[in-house]
Amino acid sequence: MVSRPVLQNTVESETIAALSSFGSVPSSPDKPIEASILRFGAAELDAVAHELRISGKRAPLGPRAFGLLKMLVEQRRRAVSKHELLDTVWHGVIVEENNLQVQISALRRLLGPQAIATVPGRGYRFMLPVEGDIAAHGDIHSASTEPAPALPEIGNLPARLPELYGRDVDCAAVQALLDHHALVSIVGAAGIGKTRLALAAASAFVGTCADGVWVVELAALNDPRLLVQTIAQSLRLVLPGLREPTDELAAALRGRRTLLVIDNCEHLVDEVGSLVARLLRDAGTLRILATSREPLKVVDEHLYRVAPLSFPTDANAGDAAQYGAVRLFVERVRSLLPQFMLTLAIVGAVIEICRRLDGLPLAIELAAARVPVLGVAGVQERLGERFRVLAGGSRVAPKRHQTLRAALDWSHALLDDDERAVYRRLGVFIGSFSLESAQSVAASERIDAWAVLEHLSSLVEKSLVMAEGEPRPRYRMLESTREHALEQLTNASESEAWVARHADATWRALERAIKQRRTDLVIAEMGNVRSAYEWARGPAANPAVAVAMATLPAMVIAVDGAVQEARQRLLEVEPLVSDALPRALVARYWQWYGRIGLDGRLPASRCVEAFQRAERMFVELGELRHVHACRRHVAEAMLDAGDLVAAVASLERARAMEVAGWPLADRMRRLRVEGLWLAKSGRIDEALRTSSLALEMAQRGTIDRYELVLLDDIARMHLDAGHGHEAAARYRTLAERARHAKNAGLTLSNALAGLIAALTAENELDAADAAAREALPVLGRSGILIARADILACLMARRGRFELAARLLGASDRFRADCETPRDPIEERSREQALAVLYDAVDRDTRVAWMAAGATLGEDELVEAITARAA
Repeated sequence: MVSRPVLQNTVESETIAALSSFGSVPSSPDKPIEASILRFGAAELDAVAHELRISGKRAPLGPRAFGLLKMLVEQRRRAVSKHELLDTVWHGVIVEENNLQVQISALRRLLGPQAIATVPGRGYRFMLPVEGDIAAHGDIHSASTEPAPALPEIGNLPARLPELYGRDVDCAAVQALLDHHALVSIVGAAGIGKTRLALAAASAFVGTCADGVWVVELAALNDPRLLVQTIAQSLRLVLPGLREPTDELAAALRGRRTLLVIDNCEHLVDEVGSLVARLLRDAGTLRILATSREPLKVVDEHLYRVAPLSFPTDANAGDAAQYGAVRLFVERVRSLLPQFMLTLAIVGAVIEICRRLDGLPLAIELAAARVPVLGVAGVQERLGERFRVLAGGSRVAPKRHQTLRAALDWSHALLDDDERAVYRRLGVFIGSFSLESAQSVAASERIDAWAVLEHLSSLVEKSLVMAEGEPRPRYRMLESTREHALEQLTNASESEAWVARHADATWRALERAIKQRRTDLVIAEMGNVRSAYEWARGPAANPAVAVAMATLPAMVIAVDGAVQEARQRLLEVEPLVSDALPRALVARYWQWYGRIGLDGRLPASRCVEAFQRAERMFVELGELRHVHACRRHVAEAMLDAGDLVAAVASLERARAMEVAGWPLADRMRRLRVEGLWLAKSGRIDEALRTSSLALEMAQRGTIDRYELVLLDDIARMHLDAGHGHEAAARYRTLAERARHAKNAGLTLSNALAGLIAALTAENELDAADAAAREALPVLGRSGILIARADILACLMARRGRFELAARLLGASDRFRADCETPRDPIEERSREQALAVLYDAVDRDTRVAWMAAGATLGEDELVEAITARAA
């Protein structure tokens, strides 16, 4: 007999009550509110009524949250410290800082994540534009030195693009090509400005591409096997990893009105060309704008070759400022020296500099950065000297490449010895890096961490390193600059030592990001992770680094969509995992190995074995929360395998650990698995109560991702219990919420699949057909159509589409055999009902032949078959 878990509802309820017990909020003593009603976007803050209204409806906001929002809005021109907020909003009450974090999270859920910025070391700042701010102060500069950003558009095109000098004609030409052709490639030499031109041209399509303009940066990608995952990650697409990545990406993009900007293709030109051809063939509404040093050589590719910026041929030209190269030089100097003017005394020197640099934007910017130190005349003189020194250089490289190299060599020569050391050592980073990582890599006995900071600042000022993002910027080198820095590293015989340092710094950067729960920082480090991983698996043969690079980011990138990449690395390093590695790393490896394998990606027995290994190690390490997690995970794996006895035993072991004060998030996650166990045990009423309690805990703890997961669980339990009408209503609500949520494609897929099953069970076949028409592209994008094929088969059989129903069943049988995961009750019931209809409708041989044919079909072919019959 299966023992029944005792659910500690009293403890959970007491915790929830403690989280919601807030007193009255005193008004802010700092200053009176500027107006009785302040409006920002669709929201308005009413100080008289003491309420927040969104789109005219009162928002569910408690007194503490209202007082907090009121103070942040009043003080919106600065960051407000945590101490100020606690002292004002919780005046006279001793509270923990996490109460403030809970309220901030609640406000962000109502107003959007961009509404309140966290400023490290300073506090929080309200970022949404408040109606009347600019008009009240006369001009935008008096309102704030850090203007609030606009709400994000669909896509990831930067909201603010650098001004494009001398490229108006180029930009219009590229836009005209994109209006008429699906693939346009901007081709030109390194440093000629291909990326900026592409971004400027793409910005014109932001309002016309319904599914957004998305930029994919390939400069940091060296492994062509990761091309598909890199593109999917940039587009925030989740590829489940159940099929070939190319097939899943093509399915995800089918039917989307998207402009895809693929930047820096030259080192992967064959792979990119092949993938682009496939995507354009399968996704008729997709447009692609690529930048490369050479064509992709794809059928129907339209090239736009970028010429250098124009410059006058006459050194005394009176209209010199109208030429693109001169305008760029002047504006870059003016950004450093606001009083700089292009006078008759220097115009000839400026024209000469632009001419000697062949109008290459990168070289011009580097030269402009030297003007504050050397003056225009000094730059002109030094540039000439440097070119003469390089006159005996490579004669096989294109002239413009020689010119760019000359500019970089010349700029490097102006650095002092310590700046040069930092410069060349930073070349080991791929993509962006943090200040901490820069200090860790570049510091030495002679150059301490503080000196690295000073030298990094100098390199940023001299345009050799770029700083991006606020409030804590990340840094990166342009690719050509990074290659130059690596050459200097090699010349200094430092390559081996500093590449090893880079791997160590990347390891530490991942650990910091994970400790801070900053998944965005983990994603930002992936270029460095991939580089360190390849180094560790090469001649350096560093098993610890290889396992760390595979393990630490695994779950973050899997949730972000790169499931296949995470799984591939974990499997590749399995032979390297041994007792010689750090115990904590090995324990985490086996934990993530098991989690990646759930849902049929690995046999359940392998997942259970991995979790049990991890649990034993975490016990030795005293990491009790990880022990608790492993026990929950074992229960999930056992539920996947259909072993309810083993699942409940593991849950009981997890629950036994929950002493007073055990983290709310852990108890919520354990309750969620208990709800699943109760449902699979047929105890639906108890399952619903348990899952509802877990949902309330997730909401109170602002654990947003689990809210949607639990809402899906609850709807599915109602469907399991035969409450078709209730399940349909819940799935409709969940689907509507998922349509407007970020990164909720899988939730929407599950909601629509559940809605089809519920409507079919209620005999509302027309409505089920309508839901299926919406679900098909969503299920295709999520890569789980075959996993839900039984539900679709039942509907098709009930609608008289017998051959299609049989093919869907055949595809589902093959999928279940491959993943070794049994069907859940809803899928099993759907399959039985579909088979019952087919038994009465067609003979055995026909049915078997149709199902065998279905077992050979992929998702794309099934979508085509369903769509053809629906039409």
